[in-house]
Parts: sequence; C-alpha cells; structure tokens
Amino acid sequence: MTTHTVTQLIHPQAIQAKIKLAPILRWALMATSIVFMARLVREGWGDITEAVRMLATTKANYVLAAVALEVVWTWCLAQVYRSALIAMGGQARNLDAVRVSMGAFTLSRILPGGGAVGSVFAARELMALGNRGTVTISSMIISWWVSMTTLSSIVLAGVTAAVASDLIEPSYLIPPAAALGAMIALGFGFVVAIRRPRARVRMEALFAKVLGKQGLTGSADSSLDELEVAIAGLRGGRRLGVVSWWAGAAWTFDAAALWVIFRAFGQNLPFGAMLVGYGLANLLQALPELTPGWLGVLETIMAVTYTAFDVPAGVAVVAVLSYRLLSYWLPVAAGLPSAIGILRRSGRQVTPVPVAEAIAA
Repeated sequence: MTTHTVTQLIHPQAIQAKIKLAPILRWALMATSIVFMARLVREGWGDITEAVRMLATTKANYVLAAVALEVVWTWCLAQVYRSALIAMGGQARNLDAVRVSMGAFTLSRILPGGGAVGSVFAARELMALGNRGTVTISSMIISWWVSMTTLSSIVLAGVTAAVASDLIEPSYLIPPAAALGAMIALGFGFVVAIRRPRARVRMEALFAKVLGKQGLTGSADSSLDELEVAIAGLRGGRRLGVVSWWAGAAWTFDAAALWVIFRAFGQNLPFGAMLVGYGLANLLQALPELTPGWLGVLETIMAVTYTAFDVPAGVAVVAVLSYRLLSYWLPVAAGLPSAIGILRRSGRQVTPVPVAEAIAA
C-alpha cells in the first residue's frame, strides 16, 4: 500500500515519459546489481561454503527464529494499515487487514506497477468493506508517511549511537537525517494544505480523479470535509501514536530477523552497522519502485554496505539473500491465496457505504 497511485496521475505527458524511461532504468539497475553480486560471490565463494556448512550443522535454530520474527512482522504490518484506517474514521477487522495487506504485498511483487498496483487492489478491498474512498486513500498515505518517518527515526537514533561510540563515521548520519527531514516536511505540508481552501479544491479534484481512473466508482462524492475532521482528531497524537507504534514494531521485528540471519552465519553485527545497511536499503521504499520491491537493488546495497563493515563478502551475500528469502519471497508465497481472491473480485464494481461517523476532535 503506497501513495504511488496518487502521484502517477498528475501529468499525462510526464507519465508517458516515465513509462518509456522506466524499463531502461529497470534493466540498467538489474544489470548493475547482478554485476556487483557476481563480483561479491566470486570474491567470497570460500566464505559462502563455510557459512552454509556452519548453518547446516550448528546454527539451524537461528533460521527458525528469523522465520518467527518475520511472521510477527507480517502481523504488525497489517496493523499499521488497519490502525491508520481506523484513525481516519474507517473500519477493518484484524483478519481482513491481514488478508488485504498480504494480498496487496503479493500483487505488488508479481504484477507490473509494483506498489501502485498493490495500492489499487487494496483500496478496492477496503472500500468493499464499507470505507469511503477519501478515507481509504488518505489512510494509505498516512500509513506510508508514518512508516517511513518511524524508520528514519529508528535508523537515525541507531546511527547516532554508533557514531557516539566511534563505530562508524559521522557521514552516515546524513541519509537518515535527510529522510527524516523530508518526511516531517511532507507531513507538515499536507496538514497545512488541507486547511487552505484553494489547495483543498485541488486536492479534492485529484482524489476524485485518482478514484475514478482506477475504477473505484461510487467514490467521487467523498469529501475532504470528513478528512479534515479526521485530521483534527489526530491532533492529540494518540491515534497517530498507535500507527507509529505498530510501524516501529514492524521495522524492529524485520531488522531483528536480519540480525538473527547474520548470527546464523557466524557474524555478530554491531547494532549501528546493522541499522546502517538495513536503513539505507529500506529508505528506498520512500521512492517509486523501478523494480518490484526494489528486487536486486536492495540486496546489492545491503551486501555492499555490510562488506564495508568488514563482513566477509561471501557471508554478506548469503546472509542478505537468506534474509530476502524470508522477508520477500515467503510473504509473497503466503499471500498468494489472498492475492488470487482479490484478483477474482477485482472485476466487481465497488460501491462503498458510509462507515462510522467522522472522528470528533
């Protein structure tokens, strides 16, 4: 669930240029990633065979622990979307949130369009549960913003602690600090815009266009008035705090799974070093995807970063690929039943009905 469905409809000519450029960039990134990974594998083949032998003989329990952590991560991820929807005045049961989240995750990884496609199908499912279009799209924006802001904060805190301990150079503070500043500016700008009549009119038109273009009919009458009331309800911070708590828990469990995987291959990564590699790679999620889930690119960034922290090249490659198997491919497989169900229902017209009254300030 991302905001790409909102931004990709702003200018038709820009979209056409992006469509022509995207395949070139995608293949260039994939080719570059393959070259880097092949070089690391060649340099560290002996380390790879030793790490795999160690895993098979003495460290297998670490893999089970990592799987358990990723299962909890999946639950927390669904709660991020559910809590954001509830905070904006929508509704969704826990099981529905898990079903929609996992189905959208799988679709975003196997269909062209990445997160934008997953967002469209997720929006249809949530609206079929009775949620208004404006509330649904806004909750996705809120969940994305809170998730990325929370990740930036976690990474910045961890890197700051590592710099204070002289484990890494101060320059590593720049990416998470810049990301956190950008997220704060985006959130502030959104709240300011919703209070300005001229900006409200443009935003309402954009919401209606997005909903109509994506076939989410019956939603054009969704008003930003209910959105403004919902945002007023967030001013106390309690509802937004719930979303942030679930986002923090999701990132923590996912990062912990990565750390456990490195332990399985005999590497005890320092906390700061682990967060640098994890954070730099996952902050890519704030950008439009050139490959589904940044497949290939994220693995390369993580492996190269950890190699810079004196992790043997072969161990860095096999650990990162093992982590991605658990955090990317297994969730994709687990979400296939939900994804198939979503695809089967996608041809049905979505006609949302009003949900609970707007949240009071």
